[in-house]
Amino acid sequence: MTRFILVAVAVMTMLGGRNVSAWNGGPLFNVTDVAPYCAVCHSSMQKEQHRNLSEGVQNALWVENRHYKAIQDGAGGYKDMSPADRARLLADVKAMDAAASVVVAAPTEAKPGQEVSVTATVKGGGAGPVVGVALVDSDLKQQARPVAGDGWLIVGAPRIIGPDGQPQTRWTDGRADGLRKNVNSAVIFNHQSDLEKKVFPESKVTWTLRAPQEPGTYTLVAAFFYGTEKASPVGWTEVAGNKVPRGGTFGASGHILMSKPVVVTVR
Repeated sequence: MTRFILVAVAVMTMLGGRNVSAWNGGPLFNVTDVAPYCAVCHSSMQKEQHRNLSEGVQNALWVENRHYKAIQDGAGGYKDMSPADRARLLADVKAMDAAASVVVAAPTEAKPGQEVSVTATVKGGGAGPVVGVALVDSDLKQQARPVAGDGWLIVGAPRIIGPDGQPQTRWTDGRADGLRKNVNSAVIFNHQSDLEKKVFPESKVTWTLRAPQEPGTYTLVAAFFYGTEKASPVGWTEVAGNKVPRGGTFGASGHILMSKPVVVTVR
C-alpha cells in the first residue's frame, strides 16, 4: 500500500524530510477505519470498481490505462527510462498483479446480533514491504463504506497473521491511548514479494463482527492495497535515502484489488 493522499507532502515537510513511512510504505499515521475512496493514487485492478460511473471514467482509472500505459509510453516518471527498462518494469508490475489475490470467508447466514468471524486472505503484493486490507460493504471503490456503516459492529481488534504465520499487533498498537482498536483496517508488515524467486507471501486478517439488528441481506468485501514497482530492480529510485517508485510518490503504482462480495443474510 504505497500511498493514499497528498497530505503526505505536508507531513514529510513538517518532519524535515525524514522517512515517516507514509504514504510510500503505508499510511502508518492513519490507524483508523479506512474506505477505498481514500486511495486516490491507486490504480483499480477491476473496471467493475467504477461500474456506477461513465465508461470514460472507468477506463481512466483502470490499471491498463492509468499505470501500464504510462510505463509503455514513457510518460511522467518513466520518461528517463530506456525502452528495455520500461519493458522490464512493465513485465514485473504485471507479474505482481498476476500473483495478487484477496478472498473473504464469512458465513452466509447470521442471526441479528450474532457474533461471526470474517477472514480476508491476501496473497502477493508487498513492494513496500507492507500491504493493507480494509473490510467494507461494497466493491464500488468510490462508494464503499467501512462495515460499521452498514450496521455491523466490529468486536475487538482485527487479528493479523503475517506471512510467517505469526500474529502481528503493530498496526493496532498504533492507536492512540484510550481509543478502541476495533478498526476495519489492517496494515500487514513484512509482507514482501520476491519476483526473482517467485515468492508471493500470504497473510490473513480476521475480524469478529456482531451482525446488524435489522434483518436483511448484507455484503462484505475486502479491499486489498499493495505496491508494485519497488519489487522490480528497475522500478525505484533513491530519494533522501528512501526507495521511491519510478512513477513517483504520487504515481499510480499502488494498486487496489477488491474481493468478490460475500452476501450474508441476517434473519
